[in-house]
Amino acid sequence: MVCSTDIENDGEPLKLDGDRIQFYGTKKKKFSHNIVSAQPGAIYQFEKSEKGVFSSTAAYVGRWKNTDDLAKWQAEHHAIMRTIELRELAAKQNKERIDWELLEPIQEAYNKRLNYKQQEMLLAQVIRFITTYPKKAK
Repeated sequence: MVCSTDIENDGEPLKLDGDRIQFYGTKKKKFSHNIVSAQPGAIYQFEKSEKGVFSSTAAYVGRWKNTDDLAKWQAEHHAIMRTIELRELAAKQNKERIDWELLEPIQEAYNKRLNYKQQEMLLAQVIRFITTYPKKAK
C-alpha cells in the first residue's frame, strides 16, 4: 500500500513527490487477498501510528477523479491479478500432470521390439500393475 498525504483529487494526473510517500505492508513480499476489495483508484483514510497505519481504521473517502490514471491503474491491476491466477493454475496443473516422457521407453519397446503376443502380455501386465492397490509395508 502506498500512502501519500495532502494530495488534491482535482481530476489532474497523479504526481507523486517522493518526500510525501510512505510504503506500508507486510515484510514478506507475497500476494495477499486481504486488500482485494480495494480497487484501483479507491481512496481510503487511515489512522496513523508511529510505525505506519492501523489497517483496521480504513475509511473509504471516494475515487480518484482522473480517468486516465484510473484506466492505467485498472489495466495494471487486471494484468497482475490475471498473472497471479495463471501462475496458481499452472502450479495446480503441474501437480496433477502425468509426466508422459517417463513412459517413452515402454512405448518404444511396445512399438518397435515386441511382437503382437508380447504386446498383449505387456499391456496386461501394465494394466494389472496400475489397477492393483499397493500393499502396505509391514
